[in-house]
Amino acid sequence: MAKTLRFRFSRGEGLKYIAHLDMLRLFERAIKRAQLPVAYTQGFNPRQKIVFGLPMSIGLTSDSEYADIELAEDMDPDAFVETMNKYLPDGIRVDKAVEHTAKDNIMNQITAARYEIIFETNRPMSHFEIDSHVHDFLGKEEIVVSKKTKKGMRPVNIRPLIYSLSAYKKDISVFVLEAFLSAGKENNLRADLLLEAFCHEFGIEARVISIHRKALYASTYNEWKNPFEVSHD
Repeated sequence: MAKTLRFRFSRGEGLKYIAHLDMLRLFERAIKRAQLPVAYTQGFNPRQKIVFGLPMSIGLTSDSEYADIELAEDMDPDAFVETMNKYLPDGIRVDKAVEHTAKDNIMNQITAARYEIIFETNRPMSHFEIDSHVHDFLGKEEIVVSKKTKKGMRPVNIRPLIYSLSAYKKDISVFVLEAFLSAGKENNLRADLLLEAFCHEFGIEARVISIHRKALYASTYNEWKNPFEVSHD
């Protein structure tokens, strides 16, 4: 039994154009309808105590999103999963929950994300050509893009934010980028911005077919961890 839970959920094609604030409201309504014993903040506008790991950009799907929820009374993690799924709409499913006792919430712990980016180019390319582009891209010391920050748009070198990158050919002009990127409250690199920088570098015109977030990670003692692995002190 636990009073604070960390849970993992997926978001499918049907809800990929839901903005983050709408996603928050969706979960708040489901929790309310399920009559779960959620804890609320104090003040004139009390809100449910739920924190999401990394807000998703519009247009993304994922099978590895995380959130922390604080409850007013103990609840079994499996019972939470079963109850939530009865009240969530098609396209979103909670698949696991665990007790959360760590001091940091999920938003403060996420430091990296893994993406699958499928895109179509304006011209055919060979396996060798796309591999060569990835090799040259990663070989650069600086990859400067205009990135939105708290102080507005400014040039940022995103090269240190790219941990690994690979590509393979899916069709004549359809390719897949597998990207492992810095993520979280600080030094977050969006997958679409990476693709934009990659295509700009090599004069490629690309149309995004899909962007799928495959995993989120925390980092402790220079080791990548599943967010469930860091949910306990």
